[in-house]
Amino acid sequence: MLYVGLTGGIASGKSVVSAHMAEHGMTIMDADEISRAVTAPGGAAVPAIDERFPGTVTDGVVDREALAAIVFNDAEKLGELNAIVHPLVQSGMQGMFHQAVAEDSRAILVEDSPLLIETGRAYVPQFLIVVTTPDETRVHRLVEHRGMTVGDARARISTQFTDEQRLPFADAVIDNSGSIDALHEQIDALIARIVEFENNVVNETLPKARGRHIMHAERLAGKLAHCGVTARVKGMDIIVPADTPETVLRHVCCIPHGDRWVRPDAGAYVEVSFEETL
Repeated sequence: MLYVGLTGGIASGKSVVSAHMAEHGMTIMDADEISRAVTAPGGAAVPAIDERFPGTVTDGVVDREALAAIVFNDAEKLGELNAIVHPLVQSGMQGMFHQAVAEDSRAILVEDSPLLIETGRAYVPQFLIVVTTPDETRVHRLVEHRGMTVGDARARISTQFTDEQRLPFADAVIDNSGSIDALHEQIDALIARIVEFENNVVNETLPKARGRHIMHAERLAGKLAHCGVTARVKGMDIIVPADTPETVLRHVCCIPHGDRWVRPDAGAYVEVSFEETL
């Protein structure tokens, strides 16, 4: 099982990426879809929304435009709405995750979530993809395809992280500023990389490194820190405490190699050594 995160701002093109990944057999867990379900008539979030935002719910139906007009112009109210919806979305995501793994232990699960990083979960996925798109392109898409005003589109975008804030967490980046053909070419290359990575992890196969950079080491250190292990970056690799559990190293998709471990992603190859003790 490989847990992949897919994120990017509103109208960045994540749905195109996730649809292409689904066509290649990957299981998509769509946070927006779950969010719509919990705020639909009878949804688990509706009573709390009705109580906190009077006038936005009529006969059990959330007036999404009225609610959006309130929260996307007030950061505090947006935070209150997120506090209602996000835990329910995560609960739904966990249910989908466990079901998919039970059905196929080799499943590649893709969490498609626009706020994955904003909610403090950047290092939860074992592999994180960020889709980048210029803000003006996103504004144009929101106006043309979703009927927003330019002001509303900019307000929505301003509530999320910028691409620059997301990039330090990305194991891979898809640039969606060009043609659809260019986008599909990038997605195909990334799918091949992910499949190869998953095979390397399962079969404990060492790939020929195509990518070596300090940022890859820093990201792996971040994933380990999320698991409670403090790693030290040394060059393009990392050093971990001598007592680091094997289960943690395997959780962050590392495999044993001699007296060290390796994250066998050819595009972001990192070696893990153990701290020497006297």
